[in-house]
Amino acid sequence: MSHWLLRHTLAAFGLCVASASALAAGPPPPERFRLTPQLLERMEALQAASPEAARPGDDDEPDAQSVQELARQLDADPRIRALLARHRVSSIEYATAVYAALHAGMFLAMESLADKASRTKALASFTPEQRANIELLRRRPIK
Repeated sequence: MSHWLLRHTLAAFGLCVASASALAAGPPPPERFRLTPQLLERMEALQAASPEAARPGDDDEPDAQSVQELARQLDADPRIRALLARHRVSSIEYATAVYAALHAGMFLAMESLADKASRTKALASFTPEQRANIELLRRRPIK
């Protein structure tokens, strides 16, 4: 095997290993998850369609303490799994987006109660993705 071919083969192998490692690592944590307008639209469509997946008399929201736990709860119900699939959203993506949107929404709900210095300090402590999520939600019309 020529030296050139060996180098390129090794480089391709390294790229495959790195890609597999990234996939095995799973989704980013909610503080590193970047919401997009398209994902928010799919989530809104899911919410609008969710009554068809609800069980009679079951109006309790899932009581999940983590993204993984919420994803497991979503996957446990075949109707919700089907609804997620119909809207092209995985349970882990949906769960991560819920936590990311919740954080951004809470900041927006509370920002008017804080003084400018406190808001600036809070924003400075957030990840770039969290700040982008806040701005995305700030620009979205309330439905």
